[in-house]
Amino acid sequence: MPEILVTGGTGFIGSHLVRACIARGDCVTVLTRPDSDPWRLADLEGRYRLLRLPPEDFAQAARDLVPAKVFFLAARTRFPQSGPGSLAAAGDAIRQNLDPLVRMVSALADVPPTAFVRTGTLAEYGAAPTPYRDDGPECPTGAYGLSALLGTHYLRGVRAMAGFPAVTARLSLTYGRGQSPDFLVPRLIDAAVSGRPQALRHPAAQRSLLHVADVVAALLAIADHAARLPPVLTVSDARPVTMAALADEIASVGSCRVASIGDPGMGAADRVTAAPSPALVALGWRPRIDRRQALADILNDECDRLCLARGAT
Repeated sequence: MPEILVTGGTGFIGSHLVRACIARGDCVTVLTRPDSDPWRLADLEGRYRLLRLPPEDFAQAARDLVPAKVFFLAARTRFPQSGPGSLAAAGDAIRQNLDPLVRMVSALADVPPTAFVRTGTLAEYGAAPTPYRDDGPECPTGAYGLSALLGTHYLRGVRAMAGFPAVTARLSLTYGRGQSPDFLVPRLIDAAVSGRPQALRHPAAQRSLLHVADVVAALLAIADHAARLPPVLTVSDARPVTMAALADEIASVGSCRVASIGDPGMGAADRVTAAPSPALVALGWRPRIDRRQALADILNDECDRLCLARGAT
């Protein structure tokens, strides 16, 4: 069985990727920090290897494993976006997100994997015109987007200089089971379950939105064909959704009101949208998960969880 190494494997997208790799028969090792909670993988205990190490030891562990493929999903995303602390945040983001990447690639240089797939973000495009495209301008407006873009350029450079088989997959907004309540879809789902509508400040804002299963399918396809793909690919849905329309979908499947909206036109200029890369589409990838059904499944899961919690008390 091929050895698959995943950093960030205890996170939202990473845990779904680990499950998919195990399901297709891969031997999976997850590198994670000592304080990381692998609760999303609790039912898979014994079916994968978990290495709890400080980030500075990740590179040596990768060298020792000699993995066939590497999925680099570890990144910190939350930093101050503006104000006096934003410059310091940019430096902190670069240290936390770029330095581990450089160390990992350097450790694998002597015996490179057949694929090194790293997740990036549409935040790398930032203030560039939408819909974003692979060869379009990049203008990050926050510390996370800046650090991600520097990682993308670094991998593009090492691929050009040394043939290192690295591909950055720039992901659109992703949703699915196990997502942090800090994100909009879980908050709206919670509103449907609790009966406490969420205030939508920018109901007209548009986002490209993908189910996590579609994201995982793209990452696996990229890893299977990394050597012949461009160094940067956008993983997205060409059909954006407004925040108000998303709230309406959840309200419809939950038969309840989930959002309160003031000015319905607020946020019309806020667009984070992109079409998928032609090279990814050429592999046969496309979004396949029906959003309405997926939202209904997540809502049902949350209702079941709440019922169990009430029964336990």
